[in-house]
Amino acid sequence: MLRGLDAAASGMIANQARQDALTNNLANVNTPGYKTDNAAFRSFPEVLIERIRDTGGGAMEGLGAKQVLGQITHGVYNQELVPNFAQGDAYETEDPLNFSLEDGMLAPQVIDGRSVQPRTFFKVQKPGENGGAPEIFYTRSGNWKMNAAGYLATPEGYQVLDANNQPINVRALLGTQPLSKKTLVVTPQGQLTAPLSPGSQPVQLGLVRVDNPALTMVKEADTTFRYTGAGQPVAFNPVRDTAVSIRQGYLERSNVDAGRTMMDMMNVIRSYEANQKVLSAYDTTLQKLAEVARV
Repeated sequence: MLRGLDAAASGMIANQARQDALTNNLANVNTPGYKTDNAAFRSFPEVLIERIRDTGGGAMEGLGAKQVLGQITHGVYNQELVPNFAQGDAYETEDPLNFSLEDGMLAPQVIDGRSVQPRTFFKVQKPGENGGAPEIFYTRSGNWKMNAAGYLATPEGYQVLDANNQPINVRALLGTQPLSKKTLVVTPQGQLTAPLSPGSQPVQLGLVRVDNPALTMVKEADTTFRYTGAGQPVAFNPVRDTAVSIRQGYLERSNVDAGRTMMDMMNVIRSYEANQKVLSAYDTTLQKLAEVARV
């Protein structure tokens, strides 16, 4: 009977974790470059049940051999959150430091017998913690600003990197020119130029291509990811990756489907309530047994 309690309780905990993920998705429905988190449930490993010290036909015959009764699980758990890397729509902002990545036409790759869609990411650098070395992360969000030192940075303060993993100094690129879409131009291949600043050298945005992001990219924050594959992600190659383009003055929307997320939240609530009722039924039954035992 107590195994039923475990299963109902684990179902409630797993549903709570999924509800948290859905709530976070809904909270980021307007966050540029945000990717939906999908909760992956998994049952606990099955255990084998055996009847031991079997007395068979009676105590006089002594103990019998063990008898296998079968297998049983102890409920489910929320194994992990898997981001959905489907591209969001682009919308215009007119901000010269907003960039959207468009790579929906990249040819799918077959990995381990499965067709997967490659994705392209910007490189950003997070300052090291407790005096440690800075870390490189990857993002689809091109919602950037120029910080007080003149460097290109994310709203979180992470510096945007060029193709050589160096922070991009927009002020040095512009010289004395004010910032606008006329003084700072990005090509579809991601090259930043300052056409009104003679002598300034173009800067190539740091871009990487990841063939199987669902398995090799782990969400670090709402819009930044850590690469967990072997080595480093493949650098963007404008000759090979002709299906990739960067648009200035645009941002990629979050790919959260608000209507679908609301429906999923209602389903999770119903599932949570069902497990709660099972738990309550077990509790009532145990109370009855305790009362009978006292009599």
